Amino acid sequence: MHLPARRFVFKTLLATLAVLTLAATPALGQTRATVLSPQEPATLLPHFDLLTLTHETQQLIFDCLFVVDQDGDYLPNLTTEVPTVQNGGISADGTTYTLRLRDDVLWHDGEPFDAEDVRYTWQVITDPDLPIPARGVWEDVVAIDTPDPHTAVVRFEETNVAFLGAASADACFVLPEHRLAGRSLTEDPFNRDPIGTGAFTLQEWQSGAFLRLAANPDHHGGAPALDEIVIRFAGSQAARTALQRGEADLALHIGAADLRFAQNLAGYEVRQAPDHAWWQFWINNDGPILSDVRVRRALAHGLDKDLITETVFGGVVEPLDAILPPSHWAHAEDVRAYPYDVEAAATLLEEAGWTDENGDSVREKDGEPLRIEILNIAGQADRRQVVQIAQDLWSDIGVEAVIREIDGASFPPTMAAGDYQLAYGWFGENQEPVFALWLGTNWQNFDDASALDLLRGVSSTVDREARADAIREFQRTVAEEAAMLPLAPRPLLNVVSDRLEGYRPTLSGSLWNAHEWTVR
Repeated sequence: MHLPARRFVFKTLLATLAVLTLAATPALGQTRATVLSPQEPATLLPHFDLLTLTHETQQLIFDCLFVVDQDGDYLPNLTTEVPTVQNGGISADGTTYTLRLRDDVLWHDGEPFDAEDVRYTWQVITDPDLPIPARGVWEDVVAIDTPDPHTAVVRFEETNVAFLGAASADACFVLPEHRLAGRSLTEDPFNRDPIGTGAFTLQEWQSGAFLRLAANPDHHGGAPALDEIVIRFAGSQAARTALQRGEADLALHIGAADLRFAQNLAGYEVRQAPDHAWWQFWINNDGPILSDVRVRRALAHGLDKDLITETVFGGVVEPLDAILPPSHWAHAEDVRAYPYDVEAAATLLEEAGWTDENGDSVREKDGEPLRIEILNIAGQADRRQVVQIAQDLWSDIGVEAVIREIDGASFPPTMAAGDYQLAYGWFGENQEPVFALWLGTNWQNFDDASALDLLRGVSSTVDREARADAIREFQRTVAEEAAMLPLAPRPLLNVVSDRLEGYRPTLSGSLWNAHEWTVR
């Protein structure tokens, strides 16, 4: 009676093994790099997904106008030069950027790249009818003129010092106007079958298994040295197995729980990619419970950051109180801190009217328990450990914390819909901050108008120290209001095989120069 079901399971298993075998074995004579990613993209259409690992994959297919090298300097990519005041590319008042575009760039379908693609990309990012989670600097652009196919003139109403940073980050992958204009972008097959100007073209996407990309022989930076790159989707345990077997050349963004394991692997090295990222608990400041600053401060006092950084993160990072990490030049050291203090947390909750009347260790108010849900992305052991420790710690102050786990692709839309109370994750900022976390997504529903206005003025402030003063004042305000709960800096840890040569991560990403890689 159960034989058909068993046969179905057996056939499914064989099909899965065949897929993984295909992903693991390059064609005869071909060179391939295999990259492990703990998350699968929801889409490969740029600008619609905030997940960094999605951006890493998109980086193989699409190009930014500029890239950042290992010294933190801007390099031309789709342009012939980096605009400066000296070369006439930036106006003296900082309101106009003239981009001189390369004339040898082709889209993967053979059509030429031109200035209309730059203008179209801006129009997509700023289209209010599209679900773009972060628009950043592009919202401040008032016009992009295209006097000829290889010149785009970007105009701002006020001085803007953040444009080059935005144009060299994942927020500036350029889109093909000839392919997408007039189409429904959220429904178009382009989401899973894109074309770009990048060094690799998408050949195959096996959901839940891998992406296979082939070298673009017509790439403007030269044909890649590798024939293929395969990105395998592998959670913590699957990644460990692949690394032990020597099946991967690079594993992206390993969790702290896997650090010691990775450090002991023969033939591999753990490398930290440069970034300005940090772990945090988002707080929905608009919720009926968490709109009370006393509750937010109580949660902050009830979280033992030292315990988490020492155990889960292995002591490689220090606890963080500000919403920019110490690696960033505008980090504020003098923000209000909330040291672990159960008594202080209890006092704040009692002042807010939350008391344990029935002795069940959970506080109540107006007959309702103090129950708070923590949203978390499933699949990484260290994420799970952190939220479980937080759940335990907050139970000590009378909070019933419930963990809800979802897949990575569902995280941004769930947050954007406000369907959460607390959420654990991480965020990163550009070298020249654009504040997408606050002026873009604002998933935390932070509504301090004067503080947000302070940020809005930063990109038009030429003096860097004046910008730093404003950014630090904003950090102090956020900490005072406990509008966010920073935990610790997030080192981007990648595991690199001795076989892989040319790997040079920068602020542009870990795969930005994959066309230069070779595998021994």
